[in-house]
Amino acid sequence: MAPSLPFSLSPHICVHSSPDLLDLLDHASLPPLPRILQAFVPLSQVTTRTTTLTSVPHASFALRFSDLTEVESSVHEDEEQRAGRTLDWIGSRIATQSARWVEAVESSSTRPDDPWRNRTPWWDEVKRCIQGDNVPNRVEGWNHPVSIICAVSTLAANPLQALQEMHARPPDFPPWVDSTHLRYSLIVHPSNSPLSDSIAESLVNAVKKQYGLHTYLLSISLAEIPLQQARPIASPVPCLPSLTTMELSPIPTPHIPAGIATMLPRPTTPKTATLTPNVPGTPNLPVQPNTPQKPPPSPGIPRTDALALSDNDIQQISRFVREFVVMSVVPWMEKCVMEWNESYSSSRRLPSRLFSSTRRLFGTGYSSAPSSSPSTPPTGHGSNPSVSSVTSRFAHGVNNSVSSLASITSIGSGSTAAATIGTVSQQRRLAEFATVLGDYKLAITVWETLRKDSKGGSDILPLLVAPSPALALHASNSINALHTVAAELPAWAQLRALVYAVRWDIGIDPRELIGNVLEGDRWLVQASGAAEEPPTALLLGHAAFLSSKKGARRRSALWYLHAADRLEKAGIKPIALYFFRQAHRMYKTPATRWNELSPSFWESEGKDPADWRGFEAVLPGIEHELGRLLYTTNDTVNAVRYFLGLLRGTSVSEPTPPSGLGLTPNSTSMDGTVPPTDRVYLEDFRVALRHFRTNEGAQWEAAKESLQLNIKLCQVKESRLRLPGDAVIGELDSWKRLEESWQEFWRPRGPERLEQGGKAAVNEPFWFDLVLRNPLNVEISMSRLSLIVREATTSDDEAGPDFLEVETLDDITLGVKETRTIPISIKCSKPASLVVVDATYEFLSLLQVKESLAIRGRRLHDTPQQRQNKVYAPDILTKIEVEDAGLRLQAHFVDDRHLMLIHGERKHMNVTLLNTGNRPIGELWLLTGPYDAVWVNTETSCSSSGSEDSVNILRSTNSFASSEPFHIPLDEEIAPQSSLQLSMIMHAAHILEHDLSLLLVFRDSAGQAFHSARLTRHYEVKQTLQVSTSYEPSQSATKSYLVNIDLENTASTGEIYVSQIMTLSPSWSCEPISQYLPEKLSPRQLSRVMLAAHPLSRAGEAQEVRRFLESQLRSILQGTPVEPISPPVINLECNHIYQSSDSFSPNDPVTRHFIHTGRCSSAARAAALAHPHIPAHHYPHIFPLYEPSAIDFVFFWEIPSQSRSGHLLVTGLSLGASHAPLRELVEETENAKAARSMYAETQRERSEVLEAVRNSEWNTESDPLVMTVEDGLIVEHDFKQGPCSVPVRFTMRNQSLTHNVHYTLRLLNSDTSRSEQLLHAPQYVGRLTHKGELQPSQSAVVSAKLSARTSGGYGLDSWKVVIDVLEPQKDNSQPRVVRQRYERTPQAGNNASVTIVDKSST
Repeated sequence: MAPSLPFSLSPHICVHSSPDLLDLLDHASLPPLPRILQAFVPLSQVTTRTTTLTSVPHASFALRFSDLTEVESSVHEDEEQRAGRTLDWIGSRIATQSARWVEAVESSSTRPDDPWRNRTPWWDEVKRCIQGDNVPNRVEGWNHPVSIICAVSTLAANPLQALQEMHARPPDFPPWVDSTHLRYSLIVHPSNSPLSDSIAESLVNAVKKQYGLHTYLLSISLAEIPLQQARPIASPVPCLPSLTTMELSPIPTPHIPAGIATMLPRPTTPKTATLTPNVPGTPNLPVQPNTPQKPPPSPGIPRTDALALSDNDIQQISRFVREFVVMSVVPWMEKCVMEWNESYSSSRRLPSRLFSSTRRLFGTGYSSAPSSSPSTPPTGHGSNPSVSSVTSRFAHGVNNSVSSLASITSIGSGSTAAATIGTVSQQRRLAEFATVLGDYKLAITVWETLRKDSKGGSDILPLLVAPSPALALHASNSINALHTVAAELPAWAQLRALVYAVRWDIGIDPRELIGNVLEGDRWLVQASGAAEEPPTALLLGHAAFLSSKKGARRRSALWYLHAADRLEKAGIKPIALYFFRQAHRMYKTPATRWNELSPSFWESEGKDPADWRGFEAVLPGIEHELGRLLYTTNDTVNAVRYFLGLLRGTSVSEPTPPSGLGLTPNSTSMDGTVPPTDRVYLEDFRVALRHFRTNEGAQWEAAKESLQLNIKLCQVKESRLRLPGDAVIGELDSWKRLEESWQEFWRPRGPERLEQGGKAAVNEPFWFDLVLRNPLNVEISMSRLSLIVREATTSDDEAGPDFLEVETLDDITLGVKETRTIPISIKCSKPASLVVVDATYEFLSLLQVKESLAIRGRRLHDTPQQRQNKVYAPDILTKIEVEDAGLRLQAHFVDDRHLMLIHGERKHMNVTLLNTGNRPIGELWLLTGPYDAVWVNTETSCSSSGSEDSVNILRSTNSFASSEPFHIPLDEEIAPQSSLQLSMIMHAAHILEHDLSLLLVFRDSAGQAFHSARLTRHYEVKQTLQVSTSYEPSQSATKSYLVNIDLENTASTGEIYVSQIMTLSPSWSCEPISQYLPEKLSPRQLSRVMLAAHPLSRAGEAQEVRRFLESQLRSILQGTPVEPISPPVINLECNHIYQSSDSFSPNDPVTRHFIHTGRCSSAARAAALAHPHIPAHHYPHIFPLYEPSAIDFVFFWEIPSQSRSGHLLVTGLSLGASHAPLRELVEETENAKAARSMYAETQRERSEVLEAVRNSEWNTESDPLVMTVEDGLIVEHDFKQGPCSVPVRFTMRNQSLTHNVHYTLRLLNSDTSRSEQLLHAPQYVGRLTHKGELQPSQSAVVSAKLSARTSGGYGLDSWKVVIDVLEPQKDNSQPRVVRQRYERTPQAGNNASVTIVDKSST
């Protein structure tokens, strides 16, 4: 069974009706003859034969009947012009019925069994329009006539003469139309004919004798029947109306031989109108071109007409159509295939013996000459076509008249104008005929040949070949062949691509077309190209429909977007809206694979799969287009909803330009800027909402409650309650920590508690600082901003109490991405417990908005149900306690301007304290942050200054525990409405921006509860003086280390005076090497100071500190509780490297406090960075403040031009060698049998704690021995007296402060020197191995002798030293234990040498 082909690939039959026949049908209220014959096709059960005589049954065999005069009038039109008219005509038909189609499809989406659910009526209409095209073209021969039926009636005065005139008249076709066709004669004999049946039979015999056997007598009665008994038939496929007002485009006159020019017909003027089927009750009116026809009753379903024919007439016509097909068209096409196949086979150089059986069966071969006339068949029209033999189907008799096949002109002969000018080759006609007859083996072979010769065929092969990936290449090749050099495809190329796509959609099984092998939806997209005509847009929409059926939703949505964009530009808004909605729905649908993810994934990500919002980069563009289209179609309420949904507020601009869909790369405009989409969205929303409120009052009242703003302008977590005197800035956590610090401080001193602060007073205004943030890239405005405040004991539905006064603000404007704090005052006239519930405002002064000010409660994990599901505690609201005024204190800085400080600056500030309560204040305390450098000037805290000795001792607690609160002595109580001035100094110890948080704790008398007040100051610190330090072992025997200090003034203006430099260290003493020290640093100036460091004899304090650290760390590593004790105190050596006349003493209370606070801050940060798994509250009880080998530097500076002064504390430098004092503790912990834990995280944390201890600054290890060689010695010697002996001195220094060192120096004699310079290898004589032991910080000199036999330079790099670090020995009788061992040889680049000069040569 042969597969069915598209209707447009069926044989094209042209009917030439005589005027008498037209009058007969018109009088009988019947449509023209082509329309009547078309109602009887397709035929069922038609059998054809292949070239190998294989029978091919056709379940359905279609024909296309058309009027010859209409085809002749249309074929002369310019193809480009006709293609453009065709696309416009299809677009106008689609636009006329689009609204009804969309309504039917959308109404069926809610009913699963509705037949419209899986239909696209607009695409069905496009296919019907494409299928109705029957005008021949130059590209292919499907529309070239296969047969021409000359039809007359016996009502004519002389039917035979009428037929003679029809046969004598050649078709008015251009030369490029294939002239190979079958001439057929049809005589219609109605019952009211003046000729009798016998005369009619005689007339038929005469016609057969003159024009061949392809003649038929159709006897019909044309009796009138009731309309109810008329046979319903399908409506004809729509055809393009012919030209009426425009002239035909001229066709270039081809070069035709003179002998043939006289045989061609003269061009005739085409008809100016076509006639609709003459159905009873329908007027016979001309159809003008591009005029919308009356829509069918059901959208997308072809309407049905009726034929007013009796059953006998219907049987007669049906018998004629079948005999015409079976006895004439099919045998004639089979004969053409046989003849053309012979020519094709010979041209392909195939052996002739393959066709010997064909010649044997059919007798003689077929001649290609046009004058050859096959024989007449032995049977007439009365024979049964179903039993006709092969011979009767192909052999025809010969007579003296024109043969029935005389009209066949072989294109291969080259004797006609069509052979010279036509573009449809004989091979193509062979492939088309073989395809129609079902000879697919031959058809595929010929199509492949044409494809390889670039003559077409790629568009037909997908219909014939089994599905394979190669078919995609055929489809792509057929589309690419239509492309031209021009940027835009011409109309004929767009139409051809549309024709190909329609054929593929009809001729290929839908399951195979959208399967993974073919992916035919991509073919349709490629066929649509970049054209913006409605048919190509609908082609793209159908590709999206097929992709959605396949499950490729993202691809389908993208193609829906392109199709909708093109349809919107074409003005077909209903379908464009439908496509936009489809794309919007698909982009909002989550991926199907999300359901395969484990619920634990969403739990770990903290997301809900139901909260999928779609692709944010695409959806705004779709929704904006939907809103614009709905607004232009007067659907204002839905347009407002879409515009409102676009105001989402993202961190970046939406990648969709204000016009179109924004399908450009990276959504950038031509100048590379991102379009301001938020401004467009907001303006469209403003216009639509204003129009909605003004003109649609009833709908506005019904819909205004459901219009909710998607963005949240109120930042609840950043908003806060502010009482009179409170600072605007400051974090709640910092105040909580300060209150906890006070409770810990006062707990051992008394039972009095600290009352909770943050309570308002009656009849005293307080403020709710509402933080508003504009998330849009456009300026917005709001009005009537206020708060909804209610009592905590009332419900949400109750109105606000009448004893509350809440401020309402108007005309608030927020800039682009602006964040602003808006204070809203609240005043309460009686004590109450209040909560702030919501914030209300009018967005753009048009839309009433209410935002909740509640914070979601914490996640609950108490019960199994709470752990398995997301359960949260009740929402948290801002609570306000209003009480009667009692003890109340307000504090503020006298100078509250923006504070800009320089790194290390000391800033003097004054604070005013005002008692706003009704009771006096008798006790006052001040708390600062843990490491805030603040000093309160009181009478008891005297500050001493002046010159001190060059060396001072500063005794430190060696603990970086936070300082205790400052007690502010009061001479007398602070009476109500009285004030007090408080002076303080702040040290800017850290750069960048910071908040200074001060907590004032007070009460009226002893034994009473404490109350608190808060004070905050924001300040910014910039760096001006930059200091860096470095060190290196000294080569001198009197100095251990050389310390380099680089000072740089990074400011662009202003001079810095360094007034004093001071060093602090438990184990080292420093002194300047040079007498010159920089005092003034100009802008961008860099200066260096060099110091010499000497060790101090304080090993006992260092050992005590290290034992304390080891003991506390053992508790941490073994998991035992840490004993809350403080480290042992330590003495710091203070050396004044440089000081002016007005210098600071380290024992000055202010200086000492700031130095201690700065050291505590740096030590706490270092401990938190190195030991993150140890709780921070254990740091003061584990780590001492000073590492014994550390050295700190304090630089006092002044900027007289700005009246600024201060000091910088530089830490982080450690001198001397260390020997991993915590090694035994680490090894003990590693070797101990630790308790097993069921949690891998616990074991991992223990390993990280141990590794942090191993790599800490308290467990460093280094080589303690520093060895220097005397370099640059020049010796003069007379080598005539013998070799020269030169003394060489090696200086050994033990840089360890705690351990003895044993060294072994071996001098090596070699032939070559390892030095990079050209030096002689040294030859040592005498003792070559030297051993010794050095105590901490001790040095020794090793002398050796070098023997030289010639003058020159000798390298001193041939040696090796072994260093053993010895454990301290408690008893001399015990053997010495080596803690570490090091081996050292000269480093690369060591060029120490001695030079010997021969005196005898001078």
